[in-house]
Amino acid sequence: MIKSRIQLRNVQNVAASKTALIDCPIGRRYHYIQLQHGYAAGTNTITATASNILEIRIKVNGRVQRTVSGTQLRDLNILQGLSMGSYVNSVSSNYDFVGLPNTAPGVSIPLFFAEPWLFDEASQDALAWATNSWSSFQIEVDLGAASTPTLQAWAIVDDLQPQTPGGIVKWIRQSFPASGTQFDISTIDRRDYLREVNIYPDSGGSNQPSQVTLRKDGVVLHELVYTANLALLTHYCMSPLATGRTANIYDLVLDHDGLLASAINMLGTRDITLTINSASAMSGTTVAIVQRLGPPE
Repeated sequence: MIKSRIQLRNVQNVAASKTALIDCPIGRRYHYIQLQHGYAAGTNTITATASNILEIRIKVNGRVQRTVSGTQLRDLNILQGLSMGSYVNSVSSNYDFVGLPNTAPGVSIPLFFAEPWLFDEASQDALAWATNSWSSFQIEVDLGAASTPTLQAWAIVDDLQPQTPGGIVKWIRQSFPASGTQFDISTIDRRDYLREVNIYPDSGGSNQPSQVTLRKDGVVLHELVYTANLALLTHYCMSPLATGRTANIYDLVLDHDGLLASAINMLGTRDITLTINSASAMSGTTVAIVQRLGPPE
């Protein structure tokens, strides 16, 4: 299947402290979308540009399928390898954190739908988003206060039109109460295929999980301490400690081996529980990004 690289020209309402809207034409299959964002309020560093994207919402048929901030998007991408998360300076083509002052198009930000880091080539393309049965496909970008912002978008697409709708990878961002050195999270949806949960330090004191245990119907599926989990992900070519990521995220990756079959089928699950342990008492809330493979919400 031939892949085309096209510009997404319907980009509206690009202004400081506003929500920009990108309308993506339906009927094609999307592998990747690249946003280019710059502004005139100082140096467009990669880190600062990510911070100026307050939130991205990816919507299908008017319903949100992914919610993430610019910084959280960087965290998720970098985990899959430094080049996946490099917000390239679009003028200098630097994979660094320097940036250029007052330049458009600014910094390039990748949105992956197909996942090139998977080990199975068929699985990589299978996760592309086929839009032929959808009524709308939109991206909303909440921009920060940096003056005179610019926002452009490009996509890699093909014309494959599956007869039956396929699943997409959704990012469900949730906040959970964090209290003490051990607490349970038992409100994760019991549907779709569970692939990954990215757990951030708490809001009360920036304390991190020291161990996470995942139980499905009472059966332990994961019970690694933080350092053992880092080693596992690194051994499978992931980059949990790469420069530019938010510090002390606990990345529970069920398909760490790059095989979609390693995701957990939640159909018929009676109980799913995450137990969070921390060396120092956690407080406030913790944010988790739950990644599920299934039909659009």
